[in-house]
Amino acid sequence: MESQLFTTILSFLGKKHVCNSCLGRQFGNLLTGLSNADRGSALKIFLTMEWEIQHRQAKAGLTEISSLISKDFTVGELSVQRYFPDIESNILPCQICQDFLSIPFLESLAKEARDLASEYEFSTFLVGSIFPPNVIDNEDIIRSSFNLEYGESIKSDFNRELGKILSKLLPEATVEFKAPDLVFTFNLIHNEIDIKSNPLFILGRYKKLERGIPQSKWFCRKCRGVGCNHCNFTGKMYQESVEEYTTTPFFEAAKGISSKFHGSGREDIDARMLGTGRPFVIEISEPKIRNLNFSQIAKQISENSKAKVEVTIDGLTNRTKVREIKTRSSRNAKAYRAVISLDKSLPDDLSFLETVANELTDILIQQRTPLRVAHRRADKIRIRKVSSFKVEEVTKNEITVYIICEGGLYVKELISGDQGRTQPSFSEKLGIPALVRELDVIEVFKSTDPI
Repeated sequence: MESQLFTTILSFLGKKHVCNSCLGRQFGNLLTGLSNADRGSALKIFLTMEWEIQHRQAKAGLTEISSLISKDFTVGELSVQRYFPDIESNILPCQICQDFLSIPFLESLAKEARDLASEYEFSTFLVGSIFPPNVIDNEDIIRSSFNLEYGESIKSDFNRELGKILSKLLPEATVEFKAPDLVFTFNLIHNEIDIKSNPLFILGRYKKLERGIPQSKWFCRKCRGVGCNHCNFTGKMYQESVEEYTTTPFFEAAKGISSKFHGSGREDIDARMLGTGRPFVIEISEPKIRNLNFSQIAKQISENSKAKVEVTIDGLTNRTKVREIKTRSSRNAKAYRAVISLDKSLPDDLSFLETVANELTDILIQQRTPLRVAHRRADKIRIRKVSSFKVEEVTKNEITVYIICEGGLYVKELISGDQGRTQPSFSEKLGIPALVRELDVIEVFKSTDPI
């Protein structure tokens, strides 16, 4: 049987001087379990054996074997020197990769990368590369010219082989393709190595035990954070926030370059967050430390805030969780306790309160965007469910109620009616104007309806 592969390789090597890796890569999709360098070496061994047979029969000379001799193929060099002892070693670079795939070059890059990574904590990594365009284009032209159909990209070959060497130099780290801790990018155009430390995501829940603290840092509306008389040159509307109390210790411990706080919705500034707390994710960019002492940091948060903010840390998570808590979780059911002030005193007979509570249980509420947030929220009508409405305590001018409702419901407006923008409302059913004096979020549930 005539070998199409043999004919193709013979024609190819008759015109191109290539290293073992670049030869093997042209057939990288044939067979498995071999590196391209091993595949190329095997092909060269076969052709060298064929050349030696032809040479012994006086049918081939030095010209036919010269392209097989390369720095990484000592078998060919020694075989030729048996018949041509005075021939000098071929030190020309590979005509495809320009010796970017030579073992000495790869080893030197791996050692440099290892040294650069010494300041990072990581257990997984990935290798990427940027090749000179002329190298990529040259290989494409060669493949087209010789009808080479079974090759893989030079970048894939380079990344994999360099990753193998790095794995030996970094025995405690493994290659990870989906979400590596570190990404090494080898820029072969500018001879640079870039290290990217992927973000650290910490999942937890916070409790806000005092009123008057916003969830997020608020920049001064007048100076936009620069500092002015209005904000006492702090750049902030409020001097403390849940975000600052929680992110700062994590940011400092991880030695990152920036941080973000992602909360599952938010309570009002004058509301407390109690129960098991509100879910959040803290994102630390470019961390150098990944093994964090969560219990120690949680204690530090409590101390720094003077017990105003407490956190429970569930562990590390990923970016998917950020999207989840910002979308699905923001609609999850929540439980509230509200202390309601009445515009006038209640009658002596309070039996009607049970009827009012029942009328606000298991119903849909239509809410037009409240007046207090209309300047920053789209003006639209939202429909949210109230699952449970219970009266807990009653005095002549105050009522304490416990409410379970769908996330996204404005509880203060459910009570006041917001000048008719929320229907039905507690004030409407009660027949007495009412306002929330104190509001606590008692629980953020994991589902949209806990009942």
